[in-house]
Amino acid sequence: MDALHACEVLVSSPHYVEASRRVMRQLLEALVFEQQLPVTWPRPGRLQIEVPGGKTLYTCAATREVAFDRVRVLGPIERSCARKQDEALDPALFLAEVAPLMDVDAAAVQCFAAELLATQLKHAQTLQARGGEVLRHADYDTVEARLSHGHPYHPGFKSRMGFDLADNAQFSPELARPFSPWLLAARRDRCVWSASATLDPKDLWRQLLGPEDAAQYQAVLEQRGLATDDYLPLPVHPWQWREVIALQFHPALARAVLVPIGRMAARYRPQQSIRTLANLDNPLGWTLKLSMSLVNTSTARVLAPHTVANAAPISDWLQRRVADTDWPAPLASPTLLHERAGVSYQSEHPGIAPYGALACLWRESVPRRRPGARRALPMSALCHIDGDGRPLIAPWLQQYGAEAWLRQLLDRAFLPVLHLLWSQGIALESHAQNMVLLHARGWPTGVMLKDFHDGVRFSRRWLTAPPPPLQPPPPEHARINPNSFLECDVADELRDFTLDALCFVNLAELAWCWTRDHGLDPQRFWQIARLAVTEHQLRHRELAPAFARFDVGAPTLAIEPLAARRLHPHGDLPYRQSPNPLAAGVACD
Repeated sequence: MDALHACEVLVSSPHYVEASRRVMRQLLEALVFEQQLPVTWPRPGRLQIEVPGGKTLYTCAATREVAFDRVRVLGPIERSCARKQDEALDPALFLAEVAPLMDVDAAAVQCFAAELLATQLKHAQTLQARGGEVLRHADYDTVEARLSHGHPYHPGFKSRMGFDLADNAQFSPELARPFSPWLLAARRDRCVWSASATLDPKDLWRQLLGPEDAAQYQAVLEQRGLATDDYLPLPVHPWQWREVIALQFHPALARAVLVPIGRMAARYRPQQSIRTLANLDNPLGWTLKLSMSLVNTSTARVLAPHTVANAAPISDWLQRRVADTDWPAPLASPTLLHERAGVSYQSEHPGIAPYGALACLWRESVPRRRPGARRALPMSALCHIDGDGRPLIAPWLQQYGAEAWLRQLLDRAFLPVLHLLWSQGIALESHAQNMVLLHARGWPTGVMLKDFHDGVRFSRRWLTAPPPPLQPPPPEHARINPNSFLECDVADELRDFTLDALCFVNLAELAWCWTRDHGLDPQRFWQIARLAVTEHQLRHRELAPAFARFDVGAPTLAIEPLAARRLHPHGDLPYRQSPNPLAAGVACD
């Protein structure tokens, strides 16, 4: 099917309508929550936005949760104009019409609208291809790849700017067939790199490559009269090679600063984050996280060199901190998916060559670290509706009881993240994509945590052991991404960094899904969550100063404005102070 026909088929399908509703819903919910749009409630359960000029109205059924004060759209959004009423399915039109209410720059609106339109079409493509697929009994890597819903809050949850529909079909986790990355050798003196203390830095290439790749790597370099010790292996995503490396890094190829080795021997499949690849032929082998010069959920998916340099040292340090922490029952020590090594090629033309475009992290795979007979499930799958129309975890809740299962989940998967903050002073960005649930026949037994190279914050004032030497973000990176930093001496910021991911993006979405799919009263959901925290604190009064310092029961929490940041890309936006559902006495609708 040619590209023109493929697009025509998509926009004429019911999947396009479903995708459009999803983008519109998340866009409206995010802009209202982030206090970008003035809304009225003409009657209970009905939200209204009046477009400047008074001739156009957007209305929908909605409810407001006391938990975080989030608005949830409950049905189609209607657009009324000149006595004509239609369902609102065009996010770009909506954004253009409400832009005067937000005092935003036209170029920012145009850029954000492009991300929304791309999300709309690519999500429709996913729904068309993956409808009816049942994942309930699939292995971990299949579930990780085939989860189709993406970010539950960000309206650009599948924008993948840089991919056309053919690229999306070839390389998206939901649709991709297995493929092999390209392998380069990069001169060691032109690289920023890091390696775990468990690896020998002199023989790094043998330890990071499988036997076939190592043999080919050595043979190609020796045939060219080059010493293997002078180079480091650097896998490259096929799309990145085609779109960026071959076109902009060829002078380094001409000088043998970069040396093409060939296709890697193993087949890989992308996981939820697109640029993270699981080894299909050797599930116990490394998971690769590769630089990709595309934008998804409004974030460039390259690998900043300082994060590559920090990856292995942070992982080593965290491993020691977790090992030195007392994990009292019913908590279980979390398993860390260790980032064992990283390599980032540094162009001889900084400021001209694309920043962070050629890099790789080697991370332990879930199958390699999964202990014993315990199974693993991506935490984001807890809200997944399977191809048979039932929630993926419905059989577990029926077997064990929803409340008992929730309490066990909190004790074994969520409280360990908070306990690490209280006991060690370390904050982790534990949203659902960075957490893996371990279970025994559906009963939660523990958690795996991952993505530490840029998902950790701490203050030296409260650490129990000093961190390793780390590279701070360079000024040019900090200007582009002001939230990329490691150290912070404000306790509330460390707490909010933890709870923004753990509760707002993760637990709150689970609460909403369980209200919708399992009939669990939201007030009862958060009551169980508060009880888990309170009972833990009562059992461990020796940590009372840390409980007070990192007060997870504070009345409000600061939540990052993800959508507003797209509309005010150069502004210093305040975080949204939101009612904390873990605060004592909070009643949740």
